[in-house]
Amino acid sequence: MRSKLLMFGGLAALAFLSTLCYLSRVRLTARRIWEPRRRPLILFPETTTYSHEKYITFYPHSGLHNQRLALLNAMVLAKALDRTLILPQINLGKGVYWRASPLLADKYSTCPEFAISERVGECHDFRKYVPVPVSKVFDLTALERVGIRYIERDDMRTTYFSDHLGIHDIYSVNDSTRFAYRIYDSDNSTEPLNQFQYRLNLKDLEARQEQLIEFGSLFGTPRMVLDERDDLYWLRDHLSGEVGFSNPTVTFQTLNVVSLLGGPGNFVSVHLRTGDGVFKTIMTRTMNKVRETLERYNMRTRLHHEQEYAIMARLQALAHEGQITDLLNECVAIQHHRDLLHPRLRLIFMATDTAQPRQTLPDLFEEFVCLFTLPDFPQVVQDTVAGDSTPAREQQDHYGPLWLPLIDAEIAAHGSFFVGTRKSTFSKYIQFRNRRFLSYYPEVTEQ
Repeated sequence: MRSKLLMFGGLAALAFLSTLCYLSRVRLTARRIWEPRRRPLILFPETTTYSHEKYITFYPHSGLHNQRLALLNAMVLAKALDRTLILPQINLGKGVYWRASPLLADKYSTCPEFAISERVGECHDFRKYVPVPVSKVFDLTALERVGIRYIERDDMRTTYFSDHLGIHDIYSVNDSTRFAYRIYDSDNSTEPLNQFQYRLNLKDLEARQEQLIEFGSLFGTPRMVLDERDDLYWLRDHLSGEVGFSNPTVTFQTLNVVSLLGGPGNFVSVHLRTGDGVFKTIMTRTMNKVRETLERYNMRTRLHHEQEYAIMARLQALAHEGQITDLLNECVAIQHHRDLLHPRLRLIFMATDTAQPRQTLPDLFEEFVCLFTLPDFPQVVQDTVAGDSTPAREQQDHYGPLWLPLIDAEIAAHGSFFVGTRKSTFSKYIQFRNRRFLSYYPEVTEQ
């Protein structure tokens, strides 16, 4: 017994030292990411820029998935108003705060020009601001298929519209609070404002003659009330699944992990958010939902065999010994008849913001012996952080660790079913992508 404890202690120490090395690499890489750099001129999709062309734009804020929700609303608005969408740069780094107009636009214009150490006061939330074109992160091919015209900004200065597009006639929508305006597709809609302050009707926006309509925030699915325009309701739902992460590094590493998990649909997916207090309180609810769903799918046809408990004990021993690769291989091997497996033996991939999940959430890993997270694939993590994957080298990609949450989400989207964290925009993204995946591969769907 004592020798086993000594061996386990040695493995734990080795894992701790490896983690320290990994985190030091992340910090070194991160410092390079935050540093401002002059980027070469980027060529964007061509669009008509005649004087009669009309445009809309907006200003993103908060985390990446909140920015994506604003992007979706902007795309639907562009289609509804028959205007070209000027896509702002999005922020891959730590989210910047919402500010009332025109302060948010002014901050985007000035704060990135300062050195990191000089981003103080109103610019303090830009210390980890990483602007990139939308197409660097998201797949925009769906816009072309549904006829949404767009161009991408290569800088966020307030002079961009006049300098690049010759636009001087601008209608700026008053964005005085974070939920200032709610946009309605019909004058007849009786949907209340709820947390919003005032109403904007599509018909009134269509009547605006200014060359550019400039919104502040467009965050939030409730921002747009689509009661009568079935075409716009369908469009928002369609784009929610189609506008996904498409960066080559993200795609490459996602497929690496999915293949190690036995292929698309060979595993169940979970998103467990624990970083914020409000989400910690519903962590138990999320995992109860996983248990209920697995039991519903796996307990209809048979009783459990005693042999399965022996398998669980063997797999738990592998986990305790830190033999994660052997554990994964055995878990994948027993999934061939997943409908006959005990729920605790189902292969699960969990996307999570939890640091060191196996140490932080030991009870979950003890119960679900075939539960894995992205840190269980250290080579994928290390190659991503260091920019050592083939796509990263080809593109000279220096965003390394910022891709990890995106890879986490895309892996989870390939599960046979998905259970998310309630009220999480990250979970909502995975839900839409998982639904899209299952529509292409219905044979892997849980029956």
